[in-house]
Amino acid sequence: MKVVLSAPVKGFIPELFDVLNLFFGSVEKMETEDLADLVVSITDEIHANARQTTVTLTGLYQTQVSSNTPLSLDPLEAKRLHKRQQKLGLFHALLQATGIQPPWGALTGIRPTRLVFDAMAEGISAQDAVKRIQDTFFVSDEKARLLLDIVEVQNNLPRIKPDEIACYIGIPFCRTRCSYCSFLSREVGDGRLLPDYVNALKREIEGTLQLMKDRGLTARSVYVGGGTPTVLPEDLLREVLSTAQPLFNQAVEVTVEAGRPDSIMEGKLRVIQAAGIQRISVNPQTMHDITLSRIGRQHASAQTLEAFGLARQLGFSHINMDLIAGLPGEDVGMFTESLNQVLSLDPEAITVHTLSIKRSSALYRDGVRQAEEGQVGQMVRLALEKTAEKGYQPYYLYRQKHMAGNQENVGYAKPGFACLYNIDMMEDQTTVLAMGAGAVSKWVSPGRERVLRSPNVKDIHHYLARVEDMMNAKKALFEGIGKGVKAPVVQEE
Repeated sequence: MKVVLSAPVKGFIPELFDVLNLFFGSVEKMETEDLADLVVSITDEIHANARQTTVTLTGLYQTQVSSNTPLSLDPLEAKRLHKRQQKLGLFHALLQATGIQPPWGALTGIRPTRLVFDAMAEGISAQDAVKRIQDTFFVSDEKARLLLDIVEVQNNLPRIKPDEIACYIGIPFCRTRCSYCSFLSREVGDGRLLPDYVNALKREIEGTLQLMKDRGLTARSVYVGGGTPTVLPEDLLREVLSTAQPLFNQAVEVTVEAGRPDSIMEGKLRVIQAAGIQRISVNPQTMHDITLSRIGRQHASAQTLEAFGLARQLGFSHINMDLIAGLPGEDVGMFTESLNQVLSLDPEAITVHTLSIKRSSALYRDGVRQAEEGQVGQMVRLALEKTAEKGYQPYYLYRQKHMAGNQENVGYAKPGFACLYNIDMMEDQTTVLAMGAGAVSKWVSPGRERVLRSPNVKDIHHYLARVEDMMNAKKALFEGIGKGVKAPVVQEE
């Protein structure tokens, strides 16, 4: 869909295009009307103490919708209400014109649960908070129930203490790059970069440990992710985990995303186990070999079964498995077969992602687009139903742009096995100190009134040369607070 959009506030335009994407998948921004399929014009008028916003659609769809919102004297609140008014106005115009009802309504953010918790902070119940979000953004009954279930699970988990944080250690290497991947990761190739990367990472881990000691902080959760951490040879994996051992000793929960079954070997699992780590991921994504080949995984479903069985044999008691709904060429029946096979293994947690085809992925460059929305919706619904039948509970979710069927990613876990790191990181409940190329640290103020972010450089070679800069930026997250000082790489949200 080619769209020309004009609006009185240029800063709102990217988020208005997010609304368009809810209805049309991937929208191409055009500059001239003669090449566009749809022309969107948004205008504002001030009447007394209210703002009237009018959204006009011409071209492939034709309609006009107007709405009025009271003005606010608070500048930040006024901007928030103005943006919401324009987004909801566009949403209603598209809803009226197309008849399409996105399951998450007008919500375009990645953390729907965050809105619920913010509403609950005003003193209302979880049920009332979800009802408010549903009524404001026209969220479907199904997604509202999912939100409520997740919020109730999270409310029953241990509260994070003021001196506790989450930690992330990134290994941005994989044996091969999956065709849907848009994350910072590179193929390991001949492995020549690995020793230098590990040495730099160890220096950053040691610096982070000192920073935490100086600030009186302890790790509640630690996540070693990637990429694929188990792409490291045993000796290098042992070096990373040994350096991070003081973090592990503090934490309630430590995860190593073993990930790709073709990288999971007995020796590496024993290295992980020797560090006292019980939570790992064994991620098939699908149990169909034809799909694995299509998406560049270069392993077979039999290797998933072998890796899982080996981990169980060695005594790992908390295993997560990932599946992706909407993979190219897969229908509801194929997804159901994968889900049933994973459930038969009885892992402690299952994360069901919905395919998101980002512009930086090979799938996008190859012209592959989203799966049929109805089928993806059925896949996601089946995951919810079948996991519930086996005693799993949804405990966290997040959304991304360009998701097939406008769905979501959901983590399911048996009672007592929810991943604290996933919740801490996704819900912005706590400060996160992240180590590794491309890893993003964030400082969260009490009450989440302010969030500062500090991203590490993404390029591996730049990271090797600038570890001290990364540490200084992390220190600035704390030292800059209250002084009006902000390091150049620190970004405020």
